[in-house]
Amino acid sequence: MKKLKVAAPVATPALQRAQGTERSIAELAEATRRLTMRRVRDLLPGKIATKRLVLRAPIRGDVPDLMRLADNKAIAEKLARLPSPYTRADAVGFIEIFAQRADERPYAITLNEHLIGVIGLSFHDGRPPELGYWLGEPFWGKGFMTEAGRALIDAAHKTGHYQTIGARALADNAASLKVLEKLGFKRTGKARSEASATLGKPIVLLELQRPRWM
Repeated sequence: MKKLKVAAPVATPALQRAQGTERSIAELAEATRRLTMRRVRDLLPGKIATKRLVLRAPIRGDVPDLMRLADNKAIAEKLARLPSPYTRADAVGFIEIFAQRADERPYAITLNEHLIGVIGLSFHDGRPPELGYWLGEPFWGKGFMTEAGRALIDAAHKTGHYQTIGARALADNAASLKVLEKLGFKRTGKARSEASATLGKPIVLLELQRPRWM
């Protein structure tokens, strides 16, 4: 018995127009979202100076320091987004791709014009921007991360557009939690990491409110 061939549905001009309109609306919404994020991101200054440090945009000249300091399992095992091992390609990709994204604003933390770590804000739909950072192991225990974090937070608050800043840290990362609490962050909850590098590990969620006098 012959099988009857069922003709494939043919998209009518009206249906094609409707699909095109929906696609255009979605593309416009995405473009608007990215533009809004970029505008908020670009309110932050390009350079922030502290007593000992300068925070600035990552540059190609940072590649050697990035490779040397970021290729460290002691750092990578505490972070969700740092590749391990950390290669030259990772360093170049961070500077030329990641740092240019509309939803990211990273700063190189520099001491005597050399990169010693990275700090920045990540932007998300429906929740506050989130502070993230890492510091090269030779520079731990000297107060550099607290100094850099305080400078970036102050700069963000002075724009008047960062009412709340979020952060997260692995529950067993006592050093990072100590830094965040020194900066004034308060614990708001717990969760499980969804990042592949730290999948399932318990994390602590924190938030910092903009001071009323700023």
